Amino acid sequence: MRVAVVGPSRLPIAPPFGGGLEVFVDRLVSGLRAAGAQVDLFAARGSNGHHTALEFPGVDWTGYEEHARDDEYPPGARESEAHAFAQVRDHLERSDYDIIHNNSTHPSLLFADPTRRAPMLTTLHVPPQAPIQAAIDAVGPGAGEFSAVSAFTADQWRLPAPATVIPNGVDTAQWPAGPGGNGAVWFGRLTREKGPHHAIDTCRRLGLPLTLIGRTAQPSYVEQEILPRLGDDIRWLGTLPPAELAREVGRADVALVTPEWDEPFGLVTIEALSCGTPVAAFGRGGVPEVLADTPDHIARPSDPDDLARAVRVALRQPRGEARAIAVERFDLEIMVERYLVAFERLADGGPAIPGPRPAIAFPRIAHPTRIDRDTGQGHSARKPVP
Repeated sequence: MRVAVVGPSRLPIAPPFGGGLEVFVDRLVSGLRAAGAQVDLFAARGSNGHHTALEFPGVDWTGYEEHARDDEYPPGARESEAHAFAQVRDHLERSDYDIIHNNSTHPSLLFADPTRRAPMLTTLHVPPQAPIQAAIDAVGPGAGEFSAVSAFTADQWRLPAPATVIPNGVDTAQWPAGPGGNGAVWFGRLTREKGPHHAIDTCRRLGLPLTLIGRTAQPSYVEQEILPRLGDDIRWLGTLPPAELAREVGRADVALVTPEWDEPFGLVTIEALSCGTPVAAFGRGGVPEVLADTPDHIARPSDPDDLARAVRVALRQPRGEARAIAVERFDLEIMVERYLVAFERLADGGPAIPGPRPAIAFPRIAHPTRIDRDTGQGHSARKPVP
């Protein structure tokens, strides 16, 4: 099977990874290749094993650091990205792939000619974004099939047909069981939507030392909310190579997951569980689906008192039990197999979801909108546990 995997365009698919989406694509591509698929990866400059002749320029905030955000662009970057996507789209329309797997957060590929391109599966990794939703509305069934990383995320989007849910996976061999004993850990992108300040405040309230790990994704937020909270009991290690990160997570007694947004999945949750580190989390987005085995580890969103309660409960979970959840439900091999099944169905001319699919009624658009295919802008007119 020849598969074109289109990754996110802002940051390279290479360690230390910028976020969960970059980690997902790296694991998926490695897993597909290990399973025998021939994979071409289209990703940002500096990625590992990607198609270098057609790459995305990435986003460089040099000179504009104080404005840096993962959902914005410095001057000129948006236009460069759109041009690169147009080139990739044209290449995919001229190529003979069996499947296109679109993991980008840009609308361009949804406009690829369905009579010229291979069957396409777009995985929804984020909450609805206006340019992508507008493209789906404009193209309809021609946009291809969709999957989502959680049922919550699937239900957020307005789609031509139901999306199949394929949860994210973790390479449980690369996130091995750890001994615990070193307080709490929080890891991920340091940005307001991820809420690490809640982890700091909760651990300080509990008298529990906390290790923060991750890159500065929103400098103004880190300066205002994180740096003033650091102290002898709260340390920030910055970014770490994957093996070191796994060791630190495995040394923690509990991991806190504190989204201030509707977290589509929460990859850090299954990474911590794989290390045998119990998780206490705000119940937003897809996180309750991941922690369905331990509902008492879920706290009311943005409620520090309830998060403290969830931490106390999570600290009592046996580490072997925590790891078993990751191995049995979220191992990388399970995820890759699910995608291969979906790819095979699509390559054979069927839907990613077998069986009848109900019709869905969508609200009419009051003012018809023409969507630019390049910019996306609208213009009126069970497994043994090791």
